Amino acid sequence: MEPKMDAHAIMAQMQQDVRRAVLRVLLPVHALTALSGRAQDEMQSDLDRWKSEGRIFSVEYEGVEYFPGFALDPAAEYRPFPAVAEVIAILSNQEFFSHWALAMWFIAANSFLDDQCPMELLADDPEWVVEAARDTLQEMI
Repeated sequence: MEPKMDAHAIMAQMQQDVRRAVLRVLLPVHALTALSGRAQDEMQSDLDRWKSEGRIFSVEYEGVEYFPGFALDPAAEYRPFPAVAEVIAILSNQEFFSHWALAMWFIAANSFLDDQCPMELLADDPEWVVEAARDTLQEMI
C-alpha cells in the first residue's frame, strides 16, 4: 500500500506538474529568435516592451525566462496576437491568477472552447478565445 501524501506534498506535486506542462510549450528567447529569424537582442527588446505593455507574458524558471511562442503571429512578423493582450487584461487582474496559471489556461483544454486549447485558436478564432477568458473570469467570481 502506498503511503498517503499530505496536502503540502500533493500541492507541491501539482505545482511541479504545471511547471513541466508549461515548460514543454513555452520557449526561451533564443528559441524564439531562431523561430522568428530575428536578432536575439531585437527579439529580447520587443519581448520586454510587449510584456510591459501587457501584450505578452512570461514565466521564469531556474533563472531562465520563457515566453509563449504560440502568442506570436508568424503572419505579423512574430508580433503578439491582439487577443493575447485581451486575455491577459481579463485574467491577470485576479490576484490568484499568476503567469504560470495564465500559461496553463492557454495550453489546457477548455470546455467553453469545446475542449480545444485556447492557444490553438488564437489565429483562427481569437474572439472565441477572449470569450473563453471572460467565461473563466465569471466562473472565478
